[in-house]
Amino acid sequence: MKRLLSSCLAIAAIAVVTTRPADAASLVINDATTEPTIIFSVGQFDSGIGFVLDGTQILAPSLGSASATVSEGTAATGPITHTFTGQFLTGGALVAPTSGTIAFTEAGGGISDILTFSYTGGGAGGVATLTGSFVSDLDPGGSLVAPPGATLVSEGTPFTFNNTNITASAISDVDPPRVPEPASIALLGVGLAGLVFSRRSRKQ
Repeated sequence: MKRLLSSCLAIAAIAVVTTRPADAASLVINDATTEPTIIFSVGQFDSGIGFVLDGTQILAPSLGSASATVSEGTAATGPITHTFTGQFLTGGALVAPTSGTIAFTEAGGGISDILTFSYTGGGAGGVATLTGSFVSDLDPGGSLVAPPGATLVSEGTPFTFNNTNITASAISDVDPPRVPEPASIALLGVGLAGLVFSRRSRKQ
């Protein structure tokens, strides 16, 4: 009985002392809001620098969570490139994808957002680092150009870039349907009126 009790105590002590990685870090980049902003939501970046966005730590190394809202840019500034870095504990070697460049395409043509990311490090009981950038066009868009070799993803479709001990995704906004300008509508009206008048003239 004493041996069994001491064995159980030893196992419990090892479980308490041993550092275990978090179940999963998380990153969601949301550019699908109606506002001209991008929301970064992060959680469980539990090692090293935690999570840093545009040079500012928004989550200290912990199992907690945080979010930050940043601007897409303005007519004066143009689109803004937001950079990010996060570190988290892993339970094994990193698996694909380890890097990528994603261009979100607009329904009417052009590029809505561009995501780049790269994972390094990892391993059993190791630390992985996620680095990347996200840039969004201004509505109405079309000003961005897809980098060579970029993977194209339709706007409004979430793109996942999970890796060992992290779930990560990004979603682009969907441009509202373009409403014709009043001048264009007036020009169309004049054209239709002219067509009707010419048909009447031919009949007479």
